[in-house]
Amino acid sequence: MKQRHKNNQYIFLIIMIFLPLYVFAGYVSYGNDYLNLLRGPGGELYGASYGLMQNGSENTLMNPAGLQTASSKPLYLYHSTWFRNEVSASSIGYTFQYNNKPIGLMISRIGVEDIPDSRNALLDYGLDGIPGTGDTGEGNGQLDENEIIDYESVRFTGIANYSLHLGIPLMNVGAFQTGITFGLLYADLFETNGFGLTFDIYAQHRGQHIHSLYSIKNLPSAIMVFNSGSVQYYAPQINAAWLVPVNMKDFRLLPGIAFNMSIAENLDYYMFHIGSVIAIDLQPVIRIQYKERIAAGISYRYGDGVHAGIEFSLPLLDISYSFRPSINNDLGSSHLISLRLSADIFK
Repeated sequence: MKQRHKNNQYIFLIIMIFLPLYVFAGYVSYGNDYLNLLRGPGGELYGASYGLMQNGSENTLMNPAGLQTASSKPLYLYHSTWFRNEVSASSIGYTFQYNNKPIGLMISRIGVEDIPDSRNALLDYGLDGIPGTGDTGEGNGQLDENEIIDYESVRFTGIANYSLHLGIPLMNVGAFQTGITFGLLYADLFETNGFGLTFDIYAQHRGQHIHSLYSIKNLPSAIMVFNSGSVQYYAPQINAAWLVPVNMKDFRLLPGIAFNMSIAENLDYYMFHIGSVIAIDLQPVIRIQYKERIAAGISYRYGDGVHAGIEFSLPLLDISYSFRPSINNDLGSSHLISLRLSADIFK
């Protein structure tokens, strides 16, 4: 019986690791890695490892198998600006009980504001600057010599991606606790709008000496359908994390490593490549915690460098902060802050 139980665990792990390899073909989109900007300061600092550390409604995106730990502080608020304040990311999450089971909801927005649109402001009259003569450059949609922009006619607009995620813990499979996340996506772009779906599955195991988390995102594929008739497919990703908890009286040390594998997309952002199909990233992390009051940590991500952060836990409020440099530091650094709140804080 014990051997069969162990075999079931191995089969489950093999499926989790190798299933996406069978569905990588045919992906043509840029990917939906932008959803990672919604994970908050802890997710940026520790990667998938944070799904084994945190106890809030951000579990909706990080590890829905652990949502039951969010009962004391079920409200999650996050807002940040990225890339020299060009991009803003916001989330609000809440975990409620339904039939004695926690369910996490998270509503999010990622957007770029005040994009100048000068297409209707170009006086596209050609080299002679006189409309209707058909001179070189007239009506070609480009700013040629002697042509001008009517700056009073420049319009400023924005684009945004919205999402609604639902996280649910599932049954135990062997020694693993499992969970799923469903996502509804909406893209509001210049010329078109799109609606999409994602589906992620998670499994965590908290052993005596090692804690582990595995997830497959975009299983078997996420999809976005635009009203222009075009379709984008988002390739699967595998995330995993392993932590070794070390208890020392009032302190707890959590060294570990986060693993991420992307299939057929965004390969330049990862540490290792396997041909032109698979890219792998490893993120070493370490966190030290004093009682249940304060925790700090650092990590290293390829291309970014060192991330650092700190978290304060108060009776009715948790405050998390992390610092994240941009790739090659070309787009500045981001300072991320999130809050977890107890419902009693409003009484």
